[in-house]
Amino acid sequence: MKYHDDLTRRYLKRRWAPWASTLAVTLGVFSLLTVLAVMEGFKVEMRERIRGTLSHLVVEADPFRGLVGEDSLLEAIRNTEGVEAAAPHVSTLALYKVGIMDHCVLRGIDPIPESKVSDLARYLLSDDEIDQMLSDKFSMLPPDREPSTAEEIAHVFSIERRRQIMSFRLNEDPGPGFTRESPPQAIIVGIEALRSFRLQMGDVVQISSYSPVTLEPCSGNFLVVGAFQSGVYEQDLRWAYTNIRALQDTLQLWDDSAEDMRISGISIKLEDFQKADEISETLHKEIQSRMSLPEDDPKSIPSRITSIETWEDKRANLIKAVEIEKRIISVLMLLIVAFASGMIFLILMLLVIEKERDLGVLRALGATRSGIVLLVLKQGMFLCTTGAILGLLSGWIFLENINEFHDFIFRMTGLQLFPPNVYYLERIPVVLRYQDVLLVCLPTLIFGFLGSVLPSMRAGRQDPIKALHHE
Repeated sequence: MKYHDDLTRRYLKRRWAPWASTLAVTLGVFSLLTVLAVMEGFKVEMRERIRGTLSHLVVEADPFRGLVGEDSLLEAIRNTEGVEAAAPHVSTLALYKVGIMDHCVLRGIDPIPESKVSDLARYLLSDDEIDQMLSDKFSMLPPDREPSTAEEIAHVFSIERRRQIMSFRLNEDPGPGFTRESPPQAIIVGIEALRSFRLQMGDVVQISSYSPVTLEPCSGNFLVVGAFQSGVYEQDLRWAYTNIRALQDTLQLWDDSAEDMRISGISIKLEDFQKADEISETLHKEIQSRMSLPEDDPKSIPSRITSIETWEDKRANLIKAVEIEKRIISVLMLLIVAFASGMIFLILMLLVIEKERDLGVLRALGATRSGIVLLVLKQGMFLCTTGAILGLLSGWIFLENINEFHDFIFRMTGLQLFPPNVYYLERIPVVLRYQDVLLVCLPTLIFGFLGSVLPSMRAGRQDPIKALHHE
């Protein structure tokens, strides 16, 4: 069937209308590929930032009862195969007052162990970085920034730094019971709390919450000694860190029945997150077995109803919302591809109607019905495949240089299409997966085939005698 190629070439050379459908397919594939890659980039970036503030696994109990037996719990967890590090924490929702009143999520941590289970070392800011970010409200930490060392983390929470800040910021004592030599406990706040002027370095903040043990209000003073930037806006605005022992004292977490301080939970880092379910089950059995031991056994843990969750479980709704949004946008963008396939259908149908006499001549010269069907079908698939290839190439080139295109538009027009104060990202994240490429190509080819098959079947059903008499 060599005449297929000759006729297709002659038709496409003499008509511009078929190339309009190819252009429509190209734009559809380009748009769909770009949207999927950018949405996947947002999802990956968001997951990375959420993961940075949380650990792989978290062992928690009823917030009104908490966990006790911290030493025995840590021993059981750290001795479990597959666990790399573990750190206790205390979390509470609190009000803070310093000129204004606002709320925050206050998290008591043991700084060095915490830096081993989360990305606290990567997010903790130096004094120079804090000054830079306060002078430029859009400034972000570079992705290749070296994390803080254990000594630097310990220094931020140390009494020497608190004394230094007290002497530098305050001209008088911060309040009853405190002097420059005996300052309040340290608190690390998110950079957005400083940028919004809710807090300032050196502020003495009155924290108010309730004690889950006494169920009575409690309060304490804390000194703002540092800041962090996790890259998640709400956390950089509302989260704060302090020393776990200071927060335990403030919240009066002494449990008389267990003769131990309560904690909210234990954060765990795994050697391989893919084994999280297996390790979680092992930990649950180990903890339950220790809770069944006699109270006088040194390995026993006071009985509490515990749960073990991954960081994905704790942020499941947010992660699922982004995934659903990506699917909805993908479906909407597929409508563009379907529209392009509709153009192929119309163009081929007009071709069949216009060339009815020519098709009759081909049949009279010996062309079979299947040969005529393949002739029209090949033309439609050629237009669709060409458009898909051009769309993939242009989309790939655009995605590789998307931030350069954005910067060029910003320099030429002053219009910032991707403002960092809205998206909290300095650059547009892009992740192009082969699954997304298949998701773009397969529906495009299927729609193109469906748009070509009906005109080709009409052409194949032509009666050669009637077609030759067609005017």
